[in-house]
Amino acid sequence: MTEADSEVDRGRTASRSGDADRRDIRDGISGRIVSALWNRTEGRPRAVWRVLIACSVMFIGVYVLPGVLLAGAELPVSVTGGIVNLISALVVLAMAVVFAKHVDQRPLGEYGFDVGAAWLTEFTVGSVVALVGLSVAPLVNLAAGWATIAEVASGGVGANALPFALGFGVFTIQWALTAFWEEVMFRGIVLTNAVEGLRGRWISDRGAVIAGVVASSLIFTVFHLPGSISAFGFRMILGLLLGAAYVWTNSLALPIGLHFMTNFALNNIYGLSNVAEGGARAAMLLRPAFTGPSEFVQLYGIVNAGAVLCVVALTVGYVLIRNGDLSTRMSSTSFPEGSSD
Repeated sequence: MTEADSEVDRGRTASRSGDADRRDIRDGISGRIVSALWNRTEGRPRAVWRVLIACSVMFIGVYVLPGVLLAGAELPVSVTGGIVNLISALVVLAMAVVFAKHVDQRPLGEYGFDVGAAWLTEFTVGSVVALVGLSVAPLVNLAAGWATIAEVASGGVGANALPFALGFGVFTIQWALTAFWEEVMFRGIVLTNAVEGLRGRWISDRGAVIAGVVASSLIFTVFHLPGSISAFGFRMILGLLLGAAYVWTNSLALPIGLHFMTNFALNNIYGLSNVAEGGARAAMLLRPAFTGPSEFVQLYGIVNAGAVLCVVALTVGYVLIRNGDLSTRMSSTSFPEGSSD
């Protein structure tokens, strides 16, 4: 072999080595990208992407689709709200079914669905707890002279206002649908996946549950577009309560009951939203006229926030009676080793 041939062979060998190195680099980069997106052990997207996929679908189905379908419609505020939340509930329910099977790869029941007599009883407990706890707000306002009862069984005002009984009934359905789809979304799907994604070598199951409740509550709050610090804090407290109720019971029944009656009592039973713009259009069992300081009597003010804290205290008391402690009952914290995202 001539010296020239040797040089050619060395060049070819170096070229092949360089090609192999470049392939290794490409494989390494692509492998890291795939690993960041896909959990090979579980055969599904990683938790953060599962949450983002669910939130993206929810945003389109809840915030975009109803607006397109109802564009130009002039309906009573209760009917509009009912239709919007019916569409939202159908979208989220359909998404949950498809998402559980094809993306999350878990039984639908792991989102807190186990509807039966016990489930309905716990839903009722949540509703009663919220109704009793929030009654503190009108009692404080009346005792302090910050409000008077202007009307009882008021159907509201406006060209499309419904009679009280009909409007009150439609609002009942609206808030039930709202509580259903928001709890399925933010607690059933988001919180469950957040806990799985946060669990790992450096954080305990308990720490993952706490962080998951906080993360899901923050997402819940942001999606409600709070326009002030007080609104943000109010929504955050409510989100933490609902998230805690979910992990304490491993069921959506208690949080749906709490959520339903919180909305219903604030807006239509005790009329605490009458202080807000647009409140006059809603059907209210009690319609207060507020005269107290804004920072106390506004919808997200000190009095209503205090009433929500009373709901928190009553919920904690119920869970202690129910469970004997405040430890998590989430089935999704019992993962096999190495299954964290």
